[in-house]
Amino acid sequence: MPGKGSYSVDMKIGVIGPGAMGCMFAGYLKKGGQDVYLLDCLLERAKNLQSAGIFIQGVRGDLQIKVPVTTKASEIGPVDLVLVWVKAYQTETAMQQHADLLDKNTLIWSAQNGLGNHAALARVAPAEQILGGSTTLGANLIGEGRVHHAGEGDTYIGELDGSISGRVKEVAATLTNAGIKVVEKTDINKVIWKKLLVNTAINALTAIMRVRNGALVEQAALVRVMQAVVEEGVQAAESQGINFDQADVFALVKDVALRTGQNQSSMLQDVLAGERTEIDFINGAIARLGAYPVNQTLTDLIHAIEASPGDLE
Repeated sequence: MPGKGSYSVDMKIGVIGPGAMGCMFAGYLKKGGQDVYLLDCLLERAKNLQSAGIFIQGVRGDLQIKVPVTTKASEIGPVDLVLVWVKAYQTETAMQQHADLLDKNTLIWSAQNGLGNHAALARVAPAEQILGGSTTLGANLIGEGRVHHAGEGDTYIGELDGSISGRVKEVAATLTNAGIKVVEKTDINKVIWKKLLVNTAINALTAIMRVRNGALVEQAALVRVMQAVVEEGVQAAESQGINFDQADVFALVKDVALRTGQNQSSMLQDVLAGERTEIDFINGAIARLGAYPVNQTLTDLIHAIEASPGDLE
């Protein structure tokens, strides 16, 4: 594996998952001059993306760019860096399917939602090759290979053991050259938890209520539920040795809901599309850490919606 003092910005990169974030990162990295490949699990979609390319619109204008797309990692061979951009429940399967991207020198970076992705990756690849990450970039998939880049934000990267390393700087420099604002963090696990706490308070509620993010702060009843979710989440984080000020987290949650007021959360989008959600890796991850009844109830309600979305139009 690359030593923690190694440093380079020319990388061969495999991006797993042709969703909004996968296509956006692949497109920007390709534009930035990197040797990038997009990995898909569906042959027909891969062929379409290979032919049509990736189209990104939004806050940076329009970008139409061709990125090599395949379902067979064996056609690419080992890469320097793997970016994992599949749904949390797909992580282990996707990494197994594309294991030919890996050798002892490959770095793996996940900035996916929720808890449990790094553990899933470590069941396929050596844990010491995995880097932690998070991002506040906003993107929505509006069609195959078509992405709306809805908002800028920071992207975070760090060693999971909290150390400072050259390889973190290597990946950060590569992303920076692609126009992605990167912050290197020694406390990347706390960053991941902070995003988790925001998602627990917003995603499930918007999906259950069928509302955009901003609607959550307009009703006192929903605000109280969000506050209870945050309270449990902060307690769960503390049980894992990660400390937050509850008032600060709740203020952040309300701020995010307001700033993204017109957005549909990813969980709401999944529910509306009749697709499986990431609830088990968000509120469900909190519920599994102890007696946290509000998070458990939200998890159960989302599971009920997934099983039977209802018979009324």
